[in-house]
Amino acid sequence: MVVPSNIIKEYLYAKFPDNHVFGEEFTIDSIFTHDEKKHLSINMSTGLWQDFKAHEQGNFLQLVAHAEDITYTEASKFIMKRVYDNPESLFELSSDRPVQESSSNNSLSGIFKSFTPFNPAKTPTCLTERLAYNFVVNRKLTKFKFHVCKEGRYHNRIIIPYQYDNQNPFFFQARNLSLLGIKYLNPSREVTGIKSSDILFPFKTNYDYVFITEGPLDAISLHLNGINATCTQGSTLSNSQAEQLRGKQLVFAYDNDEAGRVGVEKARDLMLRKNVNDFKVAKLPKGFKDWNELHVTATKGEFIETALAGLKTVDFQFRVTEGLD
Repeated sequence: MVVPSNIIKEYLYAKFPDNHVFGEEFTIDSIFTHDEKKHLSINMSTGLWQDFKAHEQGNFLQLVAHAEDITYTEASKFIMKRVYDNPESLFELSSDRPVQESSSNNSLSGIFKSFTPFNPAKTPTCLTERLAYNFVVNRKLTKFKFHVCKEGRYHNRIIIPYQYDNQNPFFFQARNLSLLGIKYLNPSREVTGIKSSDILFPFKTNYDYVFITEGPLDAISLHLNGINATCTQGSTLSNSQAEQLRGKQLVFAYDNDEAGRVGVEKARDLMLRKNVNDFKVAKLPKGFKDWNELHVTATKGEFIETALAGLKTVDFQFRVTEGLD
């Protein structure tokens, strides 16, 4: 299977935000052994790679298989889905677009200036805005201030800013609006100055509890129902994120799938190693994959009742409901 270079580039930038790029050479720390000096080199045009520390090499699908911990056949299906499962009219929107930040815009504030604030009440004037409108309305997230990007690396994506109140964004996630390409693209560490695994979605720090979700859309859904929440950009809680959450009553609210269940168990082990045992797990009803799905179908009262169900501690439920907006 020949993988288009734009798919290779999008995957690499999304999967490995801590990278160095020299022309077509994309370098990261080894994924096979401990490494802090970027010994794994990938050609962004061909996908061929070599790990000079672990003495491994191969093609792009072999790299995907190792990175995702799946078989080669599963990696092929994983990439093929992104290449071929797309509406024909959207193909040109995702192909051949630049993946590097321009040198004149290589800062978070500079990149963010290229995004357009999205107003769902305004009549869409282009395909990107129409897709963004459907995305936001279908998920009942019209009260959140999204942006959209119509050109450049984040072309045809809705932008989820990470910012406190009216302060400047310190991070963002760019969610693909088409079916071609990686679902999320993040700004690199060279742009933000911090690894994405160290970042938490903004939450109210004056509250003594916080719900922890996998993605920002779930955290936003909880916020819109008056519940304090953050997200970890995936089902893995890092050491840095755990330290930032110290002193809070933690409620893990990961997705209702195998990755979410494994993530909760790993997070539980991490917190116990840090001598933190004051945490709970919020469970979704059967048939719901994540908290945004529940937000779409439930009333605010039903959502809150579900989020608090099974947490057992009466005083904790009181603290949550007392602070509801």
